[in-house]
Amino acid sequence: MQGRRWPAIAVQASGLLAAALAITWTIAQLIPVTVHSPSQLRDVAFGWPIPWYHQDLSRYQPADYPTTVEIVGDRVDPVATTVDWLALVGDVALTALVLWAVVAALIQLFGPALRRTLAEREH
Repeated sequence: MQGRRWPAIAVQASGLLAAALAITWTIAQLIPVTVHSPSQLRDVAFGWPIPWYHQDLSRYQPADYPTTVEIVGDRVDPVATTVDWLALVGDVALTALVLWAVVAALIQLFGPALRRTLAEREH
């Protein structure tokens, strides 16, 4: 019986990691970064809570500082971009931990009612 649990656990873990990666990427896309000087535009770090996606946005010179910038995804004339893979793994792990806790809390909260509803439908 134990041999059957590992595939289910592996599927759940891979689903959790995929969801955490998607959330991590979405957070990096949605949260702008405040830049206070032209020199900071050379290495703008995106990602929260650990910055992991770095772009050189020095070719975009705003009129005033401080200013907020977002990830540039220009395929025609791309900007220099680097990924700090260790920081990305850390962000995904933190996101997965929070996501796991939220799902566990929801199951704890709604699980008994769902089991009762399913049991009533069987009878």
